[in-house]
Amino acid sequence: MTLAALWLAVRHPVAPSLVSGAALLTGAWVAARPQTLWFLLPAALPVMSFMPWTGWWLVDESDVLVLSCLGGAFVRWAHDMRQGETPRRLMAHGPVFAIWALLAVSLVVGVWRGLHDAGVDWSALPRWHEAAYAGYDSAWNTWRVGKSLLWALLLATLLAPPGDSDRPVLPRLVARGMLTGLGLVCLMVLWERTVYTGAFNFTQAYRTSAWFWEMHVGGGAIDAYLVMAVPFAVWGMWASSTAPRWIGCNLLMVVAVYAVLTTYSRGVYLAVTLTLLLMGLTAWQLRLPPAAGAIWGRRTLLAVLATLVLESSLVLVGGSFMADRLSRSETDMVNRMDHWRSGVGLLDSPQDWLLGLGLGRFPAHYSTEVPGGQFPGQAIWRGDSTGSGHVLLSGRHDIDQRADLFALTQRIELGEGDTATVRLRASGDSGSRLLVSLCERHLLYNVECRRQWASLNPALGAGDGQVEMHFGKDISGETRGVARWREAVLALSPAQADAPIRIDRVEMFDAAGHQRLLNPDFAAGLQHWLPIAQGRFQPWHLDNLYLDVLIERGWFGLWVFAVWVMWALRHLWRRVRAGDSVAWAYMGALAGILSLGGVISVTEVPRVSLILLILLWSVCAFRGQIEGVSSCNRL
Repeated sequence: MTLAALWLAVRHPVAPSLVSGAALLTGAWVAARPQTLWFLLPAALPVMSFMPWTGWWLVDESDVLVLSCLGGAFVRWAHDMRQGETPRRLMAHGPVFAIWALLAVSLVVGVWRGLHDAGVDWSALPRWHEAAYAGYDSAWNTWRVGKSLLWALLLATLLAPPGDSDRPVLPRLVARGMLTGLGLVCLMVLWERTVYTGAFNFTQAYRTSAWFWEMHVGGGAIDAYLVMAVPFAVWGMWASSTAPRWIGCNLLMVVAVYAVLTTYSRGVYLAVTLTLLLMGLTAWQLRLPPAAGAIWGRRTLLAVLATLVLESSLVLVGGSFMADRLSRSETDMVNRMDHWRSGVGLLDSPQDWLLGLGLGRFPAHYSTEVPGGQFPGQAIWRGDSTGSGHVLLSGRHDIDQRADLFALTQRIELGEGDTATVRLRASGDSGSRLLVSLCERHLLYNVECRRQWASLNPALGAGDGQVEMHFGKDISGETRGVARWREAVLALSPAQADAPIRIDRVEMFDAAGHQRLLNPDFAAGLQHWLPIAQGRFQPWHLDNLYLDVLIERGWFGLWVFAVWVMWALRHLWRRVRAGDSVAWAYMGALAGILSLGGVISVTEVPRVSLILLILLWSVCAFRGQIEGVSSCNRL
């Protein structure tokens, strides 16, 4: 595992030495303190991706983190066994092993079905760049989707039994990790909103994405994360034994609710509201003991209620964007149900219904088999034996569509007042045009832009078209205050539906003549480049967790998932009835993601999916004695 982490780290496009050193230090730390991985993973996973800068798609920094933790933990395990110590593992427990085995079978079947469906040629293994930037309709998407379950299965082998303690360590570490991760995400949300829209601008059509770069093709990565993390903020208030801790967790709760509201996701609003109501009613009915006494418990429930009411009123009354979205709810629901029917219609044989299409195969089938379900664009890298490469950039632009629904982007650094010169070596059919944009943007939404059209020459040969464009000073003209922190992004959007545009080289020079783009000739694949969709997200996401599992894993995979979740909820309920507030937070997190799962899919986002799997596995560590559980209620 450690070697695999280092193999990825040394290939990091931006900071290979730093990432390699961090991987070694993480592995060493976990080897010395194995239990800390259960804090580190939920704390770091929400921010452990730098996709816009690296261009990584198949793997990212989160995989380096997980492999480093696994490597350190297994090294410690081997060391303990050599010392004559045999670490106890929950895998020896019958029901835990049965669930683990069912999940392993589901993973193997899903991967096998996915690779078979994609028609993998085992005699010709691709190069790294071909695999790393292959795309959502390729066979490599099966690995990208399946890796989170693989990591979870390996992590499960490290689960230690809770023993006789009434205060199990592992679930508390995960809970503290969730609190820390939520705090980091909230900081990212505050930074994003302040810099790009204004913290209290609730009119602009801008939905928060924080550090969840997987949303470059839409989806609800931040939605799914927040519904799992917010219950732990409530737990932090409930379990605080001192006033300063309670105030700190209360502030975190305020910012977390702000993050929820600025997603402008109706599903998240409903899921978080139902989850908090469930937690409040459960605490009230079961007389769940707060760490600082009953008075602080009532203050916690009142503070949460006040935060929800006041902040919701601020967003709804202070801007028009959410009101517009609410007015379209009925139409959007009809469209979503049509989307679900189209997705389920992809299952056309008894074998498909039983075992699914294969992990990660929904985008490939939907984009080719559903009328009108094509990708709004694609960026496909092609290399040759000489080491050079090019990109085939295609789009699907109907008359009523914008030209920038899909773009190939790279983040750049421009000094204040800089001018920019863009040179393209590209070719396409007669009449092909390419929209070149220089914008301030975080992920999906442009704040200010300068745009120019490039008319390309007919393709007489590879990259015969040479186009040069000039961009004036100051993208936005706004160089004071927080606007200085906005990042500039160069975007290439094709306006050619019938045939792809071949791009052999893209260069960008500042006023001093310095090259600002990395990997301008695509020799390293799409390294540093990130394809982004700004509309028509249906080909990438089914927007329903249960139907997504059904379509890609079949009734067998859905049954395994249901058994696992019901088993976890059953044991959590027992602990909550015994007065365990940590189990109360877990139950809220699972209830939240299960309710949101009716309108959001999760499995296609590996980082968020892994957090859910860690929560489910951690339930196993609640199986200790339940006498005297009041001590479990402190941070």
